[in-house]
Amino acid sequence: MATLLVIDDDPNIHEAIERPLQGVIDRFLHATAPEDGLRLALSERPDVILLDVNMPGIDGLKICRLLREASTTRDIPVIFLTIERNVRNLARAFDIGGSDYIAKPFHDVELHARVCVAVRTKRAFDMLKEQARVDGLTGLENRAALEASLAAAVASHERTGSPASLLMIDLDGFKGINDTHGHGIGDELLRRVGACLRKNSRPYDVPCRYGGDEFVVLLGQTEGPAAHKVAERILAGLRAIPFEVRGQRVPIRASGGLATTADMRCDFSAGDLLKAADRALYAAKHAGGDQLIDAAHPP
Repeated sequence: MATLLVIDDDPNIHEAIERPLQGVIDRFLHATAPEDGLRLALSERPDVILLDVNMPGIDGLKICRLLREASTTRDIPVIFLTIERNVRNLARAFDIGGSDYIAKPFHDVELHARVCVAVRTKRAFDMLKEQARVDGLTGLENRAALEASLAAAVASHERTGSPASLLMIDLDGFKGINDTHGHGIGDELLRRVGACLRKNSRPYDVPCRYGGDEFVVLLGQTEGPAAHKVAERILAGLRAIPFEVRGQRVPIRASGGLATTADMRCDFSAGDLLKAADRALYAAKHAGGDQLIDAAHPP
């Protein structure tokens, strides 16, 4: 579903744009004042913006600059609508962050073609951005995505007191499975673990592959005993994975370390929460593995 935002002070332009783009654009947003257009862009995050250069008050170039400064809108293609023919001024529009331009009065065929290109560009960019956050083997979010989600969770806790917990998981004996049965079998096990973590995570949890056979689940809106209960359920799900090699069942054992915001000192960072979960995981492995240990209650 593609959304287009038109920011132009001439109502006739809005009508002229919608007609040839039916079937290409599913949802049209309109603003005749630049300030309203900026607010709509920030709140709705359209796929493409058609932006008039010459408007009363704030001109299109300044609006484009503001869009490029905001993290939520900096990647949206901006096509300038302009009567400008000066090459230097058009070059300045591209320097500011414009993706393309359409000269007024425009032809329907040209408008259709340029908007189609912008929509395809946005979709391709979104796909690449998503792939950069996903672990190719398990389909879970990767370490970089975890760091971003964890930083956001800690910031939310500082701002509103929203609880969160971090479960770090290590597969016990995974190296032995690789050595005995080969890396292909080991990779298949990791894929099964990824599927299991997705299945057993709640909508507001973030399961990630941290690296190798280590996984992390960011438990949203949960801390204390409730987080411990969720973590135990996740580990139980991993141990119940039906995994066979040449007709023989291979038991899955998993250790976990849990840290929650309730147990952290004031002014803790995302790195502090991660280190606390890692220390708890190390304690679980050192105690023999196949168990969960809370950072707040080490053995």
